[in-house]
Amino acid sequence: MGAVKNYMMDVEEEIFSIDGIEQKFGEAEDISEVENFVIDKLGYTSSFDIDIAKGVISNHWNDYWGCYI
Repeated sequence: MGAVKNYMMDVEEEIFSIDGIEQKFGEAEDISEVENFVIDKLGYTSSFDIDIAKGVISNHWNDYWGCYI
C-alpha cells in the first residue's frame, strides 16, 4: 500500500477510536456537528487532515442514515 493510503487508514482508525463517536452520529442534527466534534477532539489543523476526516465522516454518515431511508 502507498503511504497516503496508510495515512488515510490511520486517520479513519483515530476517528473511530473516539469514545462516543457512534452515539454522536445518531444524535447529531447534521453532518457538520460530527465533523466539528471529530476535528476538535483530534486537534486537526491542516486542511489535508481535515479533508480526510470529513471524507471518512461523510461515508459513515451516509451508511448510518442510509439504513433509515
